[in-house]
Amino acid sequence: MQQVGHGCDIVVCLCCRLFLSRGADIDIINREGDTPLTLARADTPVWVALQINRKLRRGITNRMLRTERIICSDIAQGYENVPIPSVNAVDDEGCPSDYKYVSENCETSAMNIDRNITHLQHCSCTDDCSSSNCLCGQLSIRCWYDKDQRLLQEFNKIEPPLIFECNMACSCYRTCKNRVVQAGIKVRLQHYRTEKMGWGVRALQDIPQGSFICEYVGELISDAEADVREDDSYLFDLDNKDGEVYCIDARYYGNISRFINHLCDPNLIPVRVFMLHQDLRFPRIAFFSSRDIHSGQELGFDYGDRFWDIKSKYFTCQCGSEKCKHS
Repeated sequence: MQQVGHGCDIVVCLCCRLFLSRGADIDIINREGDTPLTLARADTPVWVALQINRKLRRGITNRMLRTERIICSDIAQGYENVPIPSVNAVDDEGCPSDYKYVSENCETSAMNIDRNITHLQHCSCTDDCSSSNCLCGQLSIRCWYDKDQRLLQEFNKIEPPLIFECNMACSCYRTCKNRVVQAGIKVRLQHYRTEKMGWGVRALQDIPQGSFICEYVGELISDAEADVREDDSYLFDLDNKDGEVYCIDARYYGNISRFINHLCDPNLIPVRVFMLHQDLRFPRIAFFSSRDIHSGQELGFDYGDRFWDIKSKYFTCQCGSEKCKHS
C-alpha cells in the first residue's frame, strides 16, 4: 500500500507541475474557501511545488511593479555643465553618500605639481588652431580633434597618444577647437542602479564615436600611498614610465566617473591629456567614446588585467558580454 500511495503522490505531483507550467491559479478558492496550498499536505512534493511557484510569481510581480524612481536630481550638485540624475529601479538603495563629489582632481597632501605658467609651452595661433603650425597640436603629434571637437577617425585607440590642449598661456581664443576636455561634460548622463554590478553610468542621448564623455577625477596620491590604502577599487594608475608613479583615487573624492563599470567590450577609452599644466607626472584622464553609443546604453571601460589579477579572487565580471574575459 505504501508503494501505491507513493506512486499516487508522484502522479499528483506531475499533474500539479503540468497545471502550474500552464499558468494555473494557485490562489483559486473552492466552495469551502480552501486554496490549493491549504489543501496540500505540508512538506509533500505538491506543497513544495506550490510554495516555489508562489514565491517565483511574487518575485516576478514585484519586479514588474517596481518603477524607476529618481533618488537625486543631480548627483554632481551643480558642479558640472549638465545635471546628472540618479535613478533606481532595482532595490531600495539610496544615492551613495560615502564620498565627496568634486569636478577637479584634488590633493590631500602636497604633490608639488609644476603649475608655473612660464613653464607652459604654448601656441601663438590666431586661426582657431586649425593649422598644422599650432605648437600644442605639434606637441600631441597633431591636433586630434575635428571641427565637432571629436577624436579623429585615425586616432590610435589601442595606444592613445598624449594630448596637449591649448592652455592659459596660448594666444588663441578659449573657443578654439583644441580645448575639449577643459570645457567639461557636455553629454547627458545618468547614474543608475544595475541588476548585477551595483551602480553604473549610462547615456541619456546618442553619443557619436570620438566624443568626450568625462574625466576620471579623484584624489592625487603617490604609488606608495596607494599601496597602504585598504580599498584599492577606485585607483587609476597614471603610469609615468620615466620616474615617480602616481595614482588617482576616487574612493573619497570623485565625480561621475567613479561609478563607470568595467566592460570586457568597452565603449570608452581613457586618454592622457594636459591642459592647465604640462607636468608629465600628472596627466588628466579623459574618457572618449570608442564607438557610437546609443541612448540608454551603459558606459564602461576595460579596467585592465592588473585589476582582475587581484579582484578575480573575490568576484567575477558581470558585464554579460559574449567577449567577457573574466567571468
